[in-house]
Amino acid sequence: MKILLINDDGYQAEGLKILYEKLQKIGEVTVVAPFHGMSAKSVSLTITDALTVDRIADNVYAVHGTPADCAMFALFGLNQKYDLVVSGCNDGLNLSYDVLFSGTIGGALTASIHKIKTVAFSSPHHNFTPLIDHFEEVWEFINKYDLLSEDYVLNVNFPKNIPPKGIKIGRLYCRSDNHYFIKNGDTYLAQRDFEDSKNLPPDADTRQILDGYISIVPISRLPFDPRFYEQIAKKVK
Repeated sequence: MKILLINDDGYQAEGLKILYEKLQKIGEVTVVAPFHGMSAKSVSLTITDALTVDRIADNVYAVHGTPADCAMFALFGLNQKYDLVVSGCNDGLNLSYDVLFSGTIGGALTASIHKIKTVAFSSPHHNFTPLIDHFEEVWEFINKYDLLSEDYVLNVNFPKNIPPKGIKIGRLYCRSDNHYFIKNGDTYLAQRDFEDSKNLPPDADTRQILDGYISIVPISRLPFDPRFYEQIAKKVK
């Protein structure tokens, strides 16, 4: 199996190095990651400047660009065919609407657009122990139930609980958080208070993590939902 490994924390990130070691037991791994940390870049692409790419070692490349740039360069700059794309492991969880901004998910979605099976991994901030201890369990679960698909990205998040209570399939739940800004001199600090976990349904990704489970959520690679077209078309008619 040929595997492409990307991330948004940079080619020297701890989470990427851990995944690299894990994935080498599964197949031949090519790493194409940002030279610098590129968190919260979503699916941003470099389109006005030329990309600089450093070849760090055999099958290891550092791109002076975004996670989406990494995915595109790996697919169409290296001209390699991959059986699987893995993104992460992110230093911090990617849950709820945060996936809209995440470079980890953005890079994964960019690869998925080109119909490649893709999975993204995220761990609690500064805590990769769940990934180290339970990656094989998650990988076995994914294969047992044939969860990988060209039609969506699998978003895997690990809880702080050691060991986790188990693995659950969840859904992307849009939390109703309270957002506000605090003035700090001439600048403003963005803040938010999370929605009370008691209000979240049991299959919500955030709730599953808070309850101590590994959460696996499918994220569609398609922003178009035909239901909305049908609703609007009926109104216009």
